Order: sequence, then structure tokens, then C-alpha cells
Amino acid sequence: MLFKRSLSSLPKYSYAVGFAKHGSPAAVVSLARVSLAEPTSNQVTIKFLASPINPADINQIQGTYPILPQFQSTVVDNETPFAIGGNEGVAEIVKVGSELESLDKDWLRVGSRVVMRNAGFGTWRQFANAQVSFLIPLNHPGVKLHDAATLMVNPCTAYRMLTDFKKLNPGDVIIQNGANSAVGQAVIQIAKARNIKTINMIRGTLGPDNSLPRSDLQELKSKLVSMGASLVVTEEEMRNRETNSKILELGNGSGPSLGFNCVGGKSATNMARVMAPAATMVTYGGMSKEPVAIPTGLLIFKDLVFRGFWMTRWNERCVSQGLDHEREAMLEELAQLVSSGKLRLPAVETVSIKGEQDLAIVKDAFSRSMGGRSSVKQLLQFL
Repeated sequence: MLFKRSLSSLPKYSYAVGFAKHGSPAAVVSLARVSLAEPTSNQVTIKFLASPINPADINQIQGTYPILPQFQSTVVDNETPFAIGGNEGVAEIVKVGSELESLDKDWLRVGSRVVMRNAGFGTWRQFANAQVSFLIPLNHPGVKLHDAATLMVNPCTAYRMLTDFKKLNPGDVIIQNGANSAVGQAVIQIAKARNIKTINMIRGTLGPDNSLPRSDLQELKSKLVSMGASLVVTEEEMRNRETNSKILELGNGSGPSLGFNCVGGKSATNMARVMAPAATMVTYGGMSKEPVAIPTGLLIFKDLVFRGFWMTRWNERCVSQGLDHEREAMLEELAQLVSSGKLRLPAVETVSIKGEQDLAIVKDAFSRSMGGRSSVKQLLQFL
């Protein structure tokens, strides 16, 4: 196998987005030049092509996430420790170490696209050196750049929850709240591809106290139905008998056997009330910041099962238990769904970064991600 092992010139530094202390992104996020050492003979150099801003990334900046990036003294001409943010993104190999030539890996070549094997790498940067074990190839020709950049977190979360907790057969019914989230949309489409019916809960009101009617409600319902949703109802509609009848009709007299909760509070309680006996509710988020409160009767008389899911933990288990074949099969199936048009990932807005002078537009991207001013995912791209 022949390798193109070096570029004509490799920069001595890389632009990166990160922070020197935890806090509000508006206050602590900065754009800096970090040193880029010459790669060792058993490393590859990668150039990040696109990296999204996800809610977990923001939690890391705030210091509230279970996994936090390390602070290191890598900023050029500045000894202040700096943490590079970002857990997801797609990169391109631009240099391959000489010791790697003998490895039997067809993808280990200049120009090959890769994604990160685990969270915490720091994807909001221009260049990085990496061990081969940190990378997963993603060269599927039908997967566009922005889809490759956003494939590893939300679609994988949806896939694993639909696969790991219940054996679902065509015609089975599942229920979820937060259905218009990125994970929720992926659940709808992957389930549709497997002929699984979905009941999808969304908010019918907005505002700080949920007192404002949602002006785009019918448009949102139609959008989710076009993706393959079997039934879309608001949180408020979950409380009436008509909705309960529709749910039972969809399940041929039975409630859903599996539910996905990313909201908590009353939303999770309302979901549990319509689920079938011995059903499983999987919690993977808590957007309401309220605990999952389940009436005692549902536990005693329905024998419901409550589980949790965290994609990072699943990825760690793959590494520790040697189960990379499961991840490879998942990514191949997701790539096939994306390339065939059966899985459409949320729209993105590219934030082009040329240098330190672009800090203002970077901070605006964080504001959009946090403030609800944009319904699309912000994608950092270094030029």
C-alpha cells in the first residue's frame, strides 16, 4: 500500500475555539492559536473540516458535564492553560506517520475522512495530531460533509435506544417526548425504516412560563409526519381521552412497549401513563430540569422499567469490551440511511473561521445555539 505521508508544509500552530476557565460561553469562549507539534512516526495529522456545537459542549464550557476537557498550556505566546472544546466533527487525514505504512488499514491514507472514536478529543480546532486508535473512518460516498460532522452523537443515540432496550418487530409502537429534537427526528426516521410506529410528543406552548401558543404548531406536526411519524401530539393533548384512544388504536389495543424521555417532569409522567405493562422508559436527557416523577401505582400495577442511556458510556464500553464491530455496523447502517435519503439530519449553519479576528461571529454562534434564535445546528469550519 502506498501512502502520501507529508504535506509540502505543515503549520506550526492551529486555530482553536476553547476556554481558559469554566463559565458562560459568552464570557469565557475564546479563539486562540495553539501549538502544533510535528507528528511522531506513529501518528496522523488531521484537519477538521466541520465541527458542530452541541448542548453537551456548552455544558462542558459551563463545567457541569461529567466529562470535561483538559486545560493545557498550548496557546502560542501565552502560558495560561486552555481547553479546546468540541466532541463531534469530521476531519481529513493530511499526513500519515512512517511507522503506520505496514498497518493493514485501507482507510489510513491522506484524504481519508475520519470521526472521533470517543468524546473529549477537542474538535473545535483546525489541525491536530492523533493516534490511529482515536479515529474511525467515515468515507461513505453518499454522506455529505455536514452529515458526517453530525452523525456520531444524535443519530447514534437514536439508533442505540431503538436497538438495545427492547426487541422491536415491524408494527410495534414506541413513544417519545422532545420529538422535534435532533435525536427525536432521528428516532422517527430510523423507526420508519424498520416499520416501527412512533408516538411523538412536542410542546404546544412556548415562552418562559409556557403560556404562549406555538405559532408554528401545525407546520411542526406536518414536518414530523413527513419524516415518518405515526402520531404527533402536544404535551397538553396527552391529557385528553381522544389522544389515549388514538394511542390504543395505533397499538391494536395496547400501549407502547418502549419510550424515550429527554424532558423529565410531567412530560415523563404523562408518557408513563399510556405505556403498556412491563414497558421500558429510557431517559437520555432532562430539558425541563425536573426529575422523573412516576406515581407508585404505575410501578406496582404496570411493573414499568426505567433505564438511562448516555452515548459516551456506550462508546467507552465498545473500547473496553472490544465491540468495535457493533459500532462499525451501526455507522454503516446509518450511512446507508443517510445516503438513501431515509435519514435526513437537521439543517446546519456554517460558521467560517479565518483567524482570531472572527471571535465575534464564533460567540454569536454560541448565542444562537443557546438562545433559540436559530433552529439549525451551528457548524464551526476553519478556513
